[in-house]
Amino acid sequence: MTDANKSTKKVEDEEVMITSSISDLEKMLEGVEKNTNTKFERFFLPALAVFSAIVIGMFTIIYSITSDMTRLANSMDPNMGGNMTAMVSSVEKVSNSVEKMTNSVTYMQKNFDQVNKNMTIIASKLDNLDSISADLTHVSAKMDALEPMLINMEEMNKNMTTMQDSMQWMQRDLSILRASFSRPMSVINKMPFPF
Repeated sequence: MTDANKSTKKVEDEEVMITSSISDLEKMLEGVEKNTNTKFERFFLPALAVFSAIVIGMFTIIYSITSDMTRLANSMDPNMGGNMTAMVSSVEKVSNSVEKMTNSVTYMQKNFDQVNKNMTIIASKLDNLDSISADLTHVSAKMDALEPMLINMEEMNKNMTTMQDSMQWMQRDLSILRASFSRPMSVINKMPFPF
């Protein structure tokens, strides 16, 4: 009997150990659950809320873009194809005009280069004007010196006019004198002289 009691006692001790180890496991599991709940509440739930807000925001943006595109498509002109064709032809004409303008600007640039060369030549000739101006200053000074000579020549001209008048008077007087001497002299010329 004692052996049976001992064996039941052993079994009971083992059961107690199993139950105590199970209770320890349960306590440990409760502790893990508490830690897990606090970590879950601390990290996962806010992350889930942020992710949900992002998903809702993306859905709202996609819905808004879709509705905007629908309104844009409804507001488009049904004749847009024809208008776009006309616009393309107008853009081609503008492109051709711009090309012509570019050629014209290139031609103008060449002309301006020629004008620039001509202006350089003119500038060099204008530099020669300084020497011409100096020469003209010398000529003007010489003309100032000629002024007294011109006055003298004018005086000479007046004297010559006076002399001419005097010569005319003398010629008239001589003709009168000759006329007055010609009669007596003709008489004397008619007289016979022995010599």
